[in-house]
Amino acid sequence: AAASLVGISVTTIASTICIYDTFFERYERPNYSVYPGLYCYDRISDKLARETFRIPSGENKLSAYFYRAAGSNRLVVLAHGFHAGADDYLPLIEAIVNRGYSVLTYDVTGVYSSEGDSVVGMCQSLIDLDNVLNFVRDDPRFASMAKLLIGHSWGGYAASSALALHPEVKAAALIAPMNNGANIMVEKGEQYVGKLSKTAKPIFDVYQKILFGDYVKYNGVVGINSTDAHILIAQGLNDTVITPNGQSITAHLDELTNPNVTLYWGMGSQGSHTGIWHSVAAEEYQRVVACQINKRQLELKRSLNDEELAEFYATVDHRLYSEVNSELVDMIIKTFDNGLGL
Repeated sequence: AAASLVGISVTTIASTICIYDTFFERYERPNYSVYPGLYCYDRISDKLARETFRIPSGENKLSAYFYRAAGSNRLVVLAHGFHAGADDYLPLIEAIVNRGYSVLTYDVTGVYSSEGDSVVGMCQSLIDLDNVLNFVRDDPRFASMAKLLIGHSWGGYAASSALALHPEVKAAALIAPMNNGANIMVEKGEQYVGKLSKTAKPIFDVYQKILFGDYVKYNGVVGINSTDAHILIAQGLNDTVITPNGQSITAHLDELTNPNVTLYWGMGSQGSHTGIWHSVAAEEYQRVVACQINKRQLELKRSLNDEELAEFYATVDHRLYSEVNSELVDMIIKTFDNGLGL
């Protein structure tokens, strides 16, 4: 009846919801034998000790990972991006721990080792981060520690939005941060298929309100403006995933009122969505590795199978492949130090 009143057929609603749900299917851990870099804990465990445990989030339990910096009473909670998990940020985590900040990160609902049949939707990352921050606020192991945030992409939306819910957060580093989880499906649709995607917005709005309740009200601008915490926004100029003038918080700089916002612009090879937090040397080495694989496939006139890829990747310098952008890490630490009054 409601559908007929607004002139949208039940079939259209059902098909649109089906498309939405399909986009947010469960995301499993990759086969690391054909996945180069220090994004597999086994490759870095001798340098970076961790404790694992579970954190409840709604009906599911999230797999959480704690990396302690010796003598540190400062806790960075890191929220990962879409189509990724906590371990994909191990190089960045190692760099932050080595600078004296303990780090806690986790797999979002429906990702890697966390429970959940699906990722549910974009606003789920905010829900999970809200629950994680509630957990560390109350858990005796973390309650007395100063709280800080890092979020990349989808996690950047969660970290910035969570500022409105958690005034205890002293500073946040937002890397290629998506601004609005509730609008991103329509915004990405416009990027690829034009204004036709707007026809789905009324359906998405109602469906997401059903799924996420009041969480749909929050976005990066709302979160940043709700606090005087120190904020670093790092954005690649040629990022095509979260575009600087479209889906990123940087498209809304004129709306920000927080006086403690600092910008970092990634350029050249560090201007892409993931290149921004990798070193120039890492980006160059990644291209070399890709060229070597392509050359071998041209010689064979076929794609390499998993066994051949695993043999090749066993020869890769995983640390160089995933080396972090030290300039960005320096700015993250400076933001945290400023937020703590150090």
